[in-house]
Amino acid sequence: MTAPDSSEPSAAQTAQEIKVLLQQLRKSSKQRQRGSYNNASERDDALRLDKLRRIFARLVDRNELDITYRSNSDQSASAKWNQWLITQHDVFVGHLVDGIIAGKTASMRTFCGVIATTPVNINLQSNGDSTDEKQYMLSEQLLNKLLSALVKSKQYFDLSKSGEDSSGDSLVSEESMLTLFESEFLRQYRDAQYFAMKGINKIAMDLRASMDGDAKRSKGKDLDESGEDSEVDHKGMGIVAENMCRLLILMDYVARTASDLNPGDAKYLFDPPQLMDNDTEEDGDGDRDEEDNSEADDTESDSDSDESVEESEGAGRKRAAPSKGKSSTKRSKKTKLITWQQSYKHRFALQQAWLSTLRLPDIPTRTQKHVLQHLSNYVLGVCPSPLRFAEYFTRSFQVGTSKTVTKGSSSLISILALDGLFILMLDHQLEYPEFYSSLYQLLHPRILYTKQRARFLQLLSKSLMANSMLPAYVVASYCKKLCRLALSGPPSGGLFALALVSNLLRKHGECACLIHREGKREDVGLIEDVFVEEVDDLTQTRALESSLWELTALEKHYHHAVATVAKAVGTEDDKTTPMYDMEDFMAHTYKSLFEQEKKRLSDAKANKKKARVSLTFTEPDALFTKDDVFVIKSKSDAQSNQSI
Repeated sequence: MTAPDSSEPSAAQTAQEIKVLLQQLRKSSKQRQRGSYNNASERDDALRLDKLRRIFARLVDRNELDITYRSNSDQSASAKWNQWLITQHDVFVGHLVDGIIAGKTASMRTFCGVIATTPVNINLQSNGDSTDEKQYMLSEQLLNKLLSALVKSKQYFDLSKSGEDSSGDSLVSEESMLTLFESEFLRQYRDAQYFAMKGINKIAMDLRASMDGDAKRSKGKDLDESGEDSEVDHKGMGIVAENMCRLLILMDYVARTASDLNPGDAKYLFDPPQLMDNDTEEDGDGDRDEEDNSEADDTESDSDSDESVEESEGAGRKRAAPSKGKSSTKRSKKTKLITWQQSYKHRFALQQAWLSTLRLPDIPTRTQKHVLQHLSNYVLGVCPSPLRFAEYFTRSFQVGTSKTVTKGSSSLISILALDGLFILMLDHQLEYPEFYSSLYQLLHPRILYTKQRARFLQLLSKSLMANSMLPAYVVASYCKKLCRLALSGPPSGGLFALALVSNLLRKHGECACLIHREGKREDVGLIEDVFVEEVDDLTQTRALESSLWELTALEKHYHHAVATVAKAVGTEDDKTTPMYDMEDFMAHTYKSLFEQEKKRLSDAKANKKKARVSLTFTEPDALFTKDDVFVIKSKSDAQSNQSI
């Protein structure tokens, strides 16, 4: 321990100052409970907390305080002094936690400052020396306390005591607290990002373990007086999961490559140590990826192990021990990287944080929509094992479909879940045989009115047009269902459906029978429609035995564009006529079609041409027609009607 300067306060003065500040904070806490807490008291508490932070930072810098050293056997004066400081530091951190739970930004900033000024030591063996070099890293213990307070709002703690419902929109952490922590702390430092992802993973795993333990204890209990099994209610669990999801969504800058973690380009709260690798390796392991080449021994217990990932990475990541009696070409020394300097570890930590969080129950629907979008747009392209998210996408689709059936409204969750499954199938070789049946279930007129309409249409177009090996019965079922959508949907959706049907018929010639099938003579040319629209099993729709009679009805559609496209379906030349660009039809809406008609009329007037406006009725010659009920009839007509 370094000797203090004469200008600095003594240990007795420092202890007295800490006691006074903590006593004042306790008084303010009691005033807050009594309701006599005002803005002036809040400012005073913020100053006291910041002063305590500076005091403890000075003690850490002078090696008088080490929060990791907790030994009851050491009875020296310095050890006792350190133990007393640790106790006071824990009380100080407790006040910060209470402030964060209450939504105080000053407590958040002060806690971030505490983490930045209270590192922990890493003992690393130096090259060939018996002494240890002291290196510093971020305190996971302090960061986990901050994260736990941030994701558990004040309402969550009140709710867990009262047992009320957790479906309210207000039962979440304030957005300002999350954005403040993310923008001023996480975004700035790469090591903080890594340990924050590990901390979220730990919090989620602890919550899940507590749930499993409560469930086991509840199963062991006897029946209560009412004769029903006692159930354990986990009130507020969805709130914590939602807050963790919101924080993870903000972290869209996780390191992907080794260049993102170079000390010259990336910022660290505490500079990572540089290690020299004295181990020898054989040349047979020399073709490894640069990312895997930076394998380092963890300096702390790494809890984010995953068996499936480790097995797949093990062949390239483990070092082959040279066998005795065989010569092997050895490499020169190289620099090893600490855990949080490896891009693979960052990506793996992000994956584990998401997987652990998504296993928690009762995530609100409003958050699941954002989660599914973020997983598809960002997480699947970053995580080392994206197939691990297939289960969540499948479960989300099933939940969304059940809500659609029970509530009668389209579920955006099902659309977003299928979009994620399609990405896994297309980019990561996921085998999901039920994909086209699941997509077929969502073909309903209400799907054309949802906010995610363009995304669903894009998914529908890609999944059908990108696969040239689809069975004929699948293509026929989709063609029939799309034509039915064009009949009952808006003109914008009808244009897309007809254009997609035209492309499918030209790409799959075996479905041309749907256009050219004719009825029997004894039935006056009429064809019985045997298509079964209600079933979701594509093998049971009997679409290939039917015909696209809907095209004849659509040729008389009130919108001239729909009628024109309907007349062209099935008559295009496969060799000369290009297929429709589906991107052009996805952008159509009522507003765009209306503006298009206005532009056509204005252009016609500018060119002095007569433009005809599309109408849904015949223009009358008079105010009332002859057969109108309001027309005054003659007496002879009235008498004849009476006699009849």
